[in-house]
Amino acid sequence: MTPQRFRIRPLPTALMAAILPIVGFATLHAEPPSESQLKVAYLYNFTKFVTWPASAFAHDREAFQLCVLGEESLGPILNALRKKSVGTHPITIRHPESPRTLPGCHLLFIPRSEEARLSEMFAVIRDQPILTVGESPDFADQGGMIHFIRIHDTLRFAINQETALHAGLKIHATLLQVGHVLK
Repeated sequence: MTPQRFRIRPLPTALMAAILPIVGFATLHAEPPSESQLKVAYLYNFTKFVTWPASAFAHDREAFQLCVLGEESLGPILNALRKKSVGTHPITIRHPESPRTLPGCHLLFIPRSEEARLSEMFAVIRDQPILTVGESPDFADQGGMIHFIRIHDTLRFAINQETALHAGLKIHATLLQVGHVLK
């Protein structure tokens, strides 16, 4: 697949204001957040700008399953999300051990360490309403939906909207304006 091109856009102040409280920064004078803290904050904020189909949940209070492959990935920072919710759905954190256990996830973070298994994972979850977020090179080109990228020492993200729509997920315009939408 041909690599996609995108243009760099500045991160809006409103989005940064929404991210910082999640990673535990009360003032602008605090030490800058780590990359893992920013990723966890982004993961949570992505849930605010994506709509899952009603069929993704059995009932209004069913847990929102945020799945993360690899225990070491993002570490204990994820615990901050255990007290949060996505709408009426309390967040639970799950660490699937194999691609067979991925169904049931609502958001799946795939770290670079799992890059060799991407095609296997995408084959298992194809057409399921699971927002896939990863950090491997060409993640979005390979079928992922949101790809963390580093541009000039800044963490940004690219969005493969076509893949998200195919899975029944709607990415809101606000997120599309902030991210780098692949064409």
